[in-house]
Amino acid sequence: MTDNGSQTVAPRLIQAGMGVRVSSAKLANTTSRLGALGVVSSIGLRHIIINEVRAGNAETIAVAKRFPVRSYVDELLEFAPGGPRNAQPPPIDNPDPAKSELPKRLSTIAAFIEVTQAKAGHNGVVGVNVMWKSALTALPSIYGAMLAKVDVLLCGAGVPMELPDIVRRVRSGLDMEYLPLHGTETNARLSISADGTSELLTSMPAPKLVPILSNYAFPKRIVDIWDREYNGARPDAFVLENHAAGGHNAPPRNKQSFGEQDELASYFDKVVALGVPVYVAGVGSSREDFQTWRDRGAYGMQIGSRFALCNESGLRPDLKDTVIDLNASGHGDVETSNRLSSTGYPFKFVPLPGTLTDPDVYEARKRICNKGYLVKSTIVVDSDGVEQEAYICPGMPEKQYAKLGGDVQDTVGRHCLCNALLATGGLGDEGEPPIVTLGKEGASITSRISARDIVEDILTPSYVAAMETKLRR
Repeated sequence: MTDNGSQTVAPRLIQAGMGVRVSSAKLANTTSRLGALGVVSSIGLRHIIINEVRAGNAETIAVAKRFPVRSYVDELLEFAPGGPRNAQPPPIDNPDPAKSELPKRLSTIAAFIEVTQAKAGHNGVVGVNVMWKSALTALPSIYGAMLAKVDVLLCGAGVPMELPDIVRRVRSGLDMEYLPLHGTETNARLSISADGTSELLTSMPAPKLVPILSNYAFPKRIVDIWDREYNGARPDAFVLENHAAGGHNAPPRNKQSFGEQDELASYFDKVVALGVPVYVAGVGSSREDFQTWRDRGAYGMQIGSRFALCNESGLRPDLKDTVIDLNASGHGDVETSNRLSSTGYPFKFVPLPGTLTDPDVYEARKRICNKGYLVKSTIVVDSDGVEQEAYICPGMPEKQYAKLGGDVQDTVGRHCLCNALLATGGLGDEGEPPIVTLGKEGASITSRISARDIVEDILTPSYVAAMETKLRR
């Protein structure tokens, strides 16, 4: 994985892109200054940034005004104090072409703002984590991040097969349509040809492409298909994520429970043999773990849970304290549910009273689908026999799901991650309970420390001191 001019080599440590607001611009800015790859999460950025603009956040508004397409700026600032949309909720994605463009433009400028803030004041390396299953915001997030000169695109929770084509089209100012985006069952479209941004984008270095995967088969397919279909394109690195990592996990091979065949160690060497640098994740987070995998041939390590619970993360402070206190008392735990997430992927969660994984809280919550980050496309037939695209999610109300052609049994036990993860970042609607996701490593964290402490622990204080000086702007 080559550098972007700011470092002689790419960072060996990746601060993972987690949740909604957890991996915020503040956290990524901090870690990238210290010589790590600081990563922001793209999930929920439309809501995050609109809420900041609505509150009159001067820094966010100032960065928004730097976006190169004025119409996007004007639309976002309608949510500012005194603006005509200040009291309105953020618009959500809509299959109706007439209603779909505004949410996409707002997601685009939101990604631009978050990445710009993460890159401010230093010459470190910044990436954005794009959740492939959130297909409706994947293209706008990539576009906005590239306009902010993002260094690395990390794509997980799916197989980003079209990623080289997306980057090529963004840099060429071409409209995009993927019907559906690979592996998502969701039609993804983005209109950018009228923006006139191609010349600006081609003047910037193209971002590095780093898929996040959990087996040997998908890295092999990406290497083969990218080479064959995208003019010899090649990933700059892979992140191989063991099933102990937090958030969404790849389904187990036997479709029921994780076993030896799912362990990263069982396929790691074969992926390394593909000749693409490999970062490992979900296999520990200590300096010793880091060195063990480096000795085995890993380029570096991605760490999530320690950063999620550090001082600079966007996880609600009260939730951090509750998790850490439980861990310190010996009662902390992280569980995996094959049913919880509407994506159908296994999902790690911390069982905390008062959160959405509390059975009583789950049963008491009124089901609603008003954020739409994890919906997928479906076709419905109206009373006139006309087919039209609609969005469906098993986390929505049962009657609504059935009306859209879904099997009501699919809704049983499904949680609304959109609302819950916004609440976890302190941005939930009134009454919406949070949900905490960590990797298995998260149950061993018994004190709150800084992001600097973590980076120094992995990369050593002397390395961090040297990089902090080198990357200072």
